Amino acid sequence: MTARRTSQRLRKESTGIDRLIKYIGAKKVSFYYKYPDGRSETLSSAPIGDRKAIAEAERIAKRKALDIQAGQIVAGSVADMIDRFRQDVDPVHYRDQSKEGKAVRQAAYDVLARFFGKMAPSGMKTVHGYQFLDARAKSGAPIKANKELSQMSTICNFAVRWGLIDANPFVGMMLNKADKDVRAVSRSQIVRFYLWAIRQGHAYRTMGCAAMFTYLTGFRAAEVRPFHLSGLTDDGVRVVGAKRKKGEAEVVKVRDWSPRLRVVVERAKRTAAETTTKKTVVTSLYLFPNRRGQPYSKSGWGSVWQDAMWEWISTFDAEAANALRAEREQSAAKRKDRGAGTWTSGYSIAEHAAYFSTLDIRPAAITTKLEQRSADAYDFAAHANPSTTHRHYDRRKVKRASATE
Repeated sequence: MTARRTSQRLRKESTGIDRLIKYIGAKKVSFYYKYPDGRSETLSSAPIGDRKAIAEAERIAKRKALDIQAGQIVAGSVADMIDRFRQDVDPVHYRDQSKEGKAVRQAAYDVLARFFGKMAPSGMKTVHGYQFLDARAKSGAPIKANKELSQMSTICNFAVRWGLIDANPFVGMMLNKADKDVRAVSRSQIVRFYLWAIRQGHAYRTMGCAAMFTYLTGFRAAEVRPFHLSGLTDDGVRVVGAKRKKGEAEVVKVRDWSPRLRVVVERAKRTAAETTTKKTVVTSLYLFPNRRGQPYSKSGWGSVWQDAMWEWISTFDAEAANALRAEREQSAAKRKDRGAGTWTSGYSIAEHAAYFSTLDIRPAAITTKLEQRSADAYDFAAHANPSTTHRHYDRRKVKRASATE
């Protein structure tokens, strides 16, 4: 009996580089690298039948694979120490286990591993920390370097516990300094945006109500975006503080009802009740939901907010209006011609003097409380340390006081 023939092509081939595999798919040839921990990463790909492109993709993949192997985690190295912290400690040490939070920390781990990775833990010295700060400052990230080194210091604290090093070499260091790019937002800006937004469609009206709600309550953006209707009580507006370390006691913030807060909340509830899909009306449990009745993702919120800001600023700034019109025309042209290249007007709405983000509203609210000398200003800010309120949230340009006599 003759063997049954098959038309199935060979799907995988060796490339001559350890762990680099060539995969022949239906439409393209891909080169992927298989890490020791089981993860895979596609390094390059090319269309089936294009020999030149496939050869170039193979060359690129081999170079990347060799680079990965040159910087691979070596047992007993600092990179191994960082990886141990990431796998064993990170999931239980940090309260923020969201997709965004994990991505931010992973980016920091990658930066730290590239700089310190090949060193032996016992060979790390304070001078290496200063070299890291200088190198990151030269690359344009001086302040981010401070946070990354702080994370490295946390890892070193655990390394001391594990017996890998005798002492943390990155304690008490002088960190990078840079001019603070602080945007001072006035109450009138927020009110003007709110009054414009409530006359717009569902998405922009949601942004406007959220902006005014944030100003009136002083809640963080991370507390407002997913705000649940159960937080609206007879006693006031309640939310559990979002910024706390794992293991710390919850801080419940309560804002007493005011006539304006009631109006904003009722308007937001009516807007949320209008949430619909193409076929059905969606009942949402959130105060500021998207069209599906769910809380916005961080990126989705930022995208809608950016669009709303541009629309609002265009109502009183001709240059912004022209840039927005040009962007829309190009977007329409690209939809008609899918092969059209990317285009941008080069106009940045975020640099406009009237622009503000949701992160700017809370400092504005706290500043208003301080200007009014409100007795509950520190409870309003809800910081564990009052010095944090003054160092990061006090945007007063004039400090007024009475004479001594």
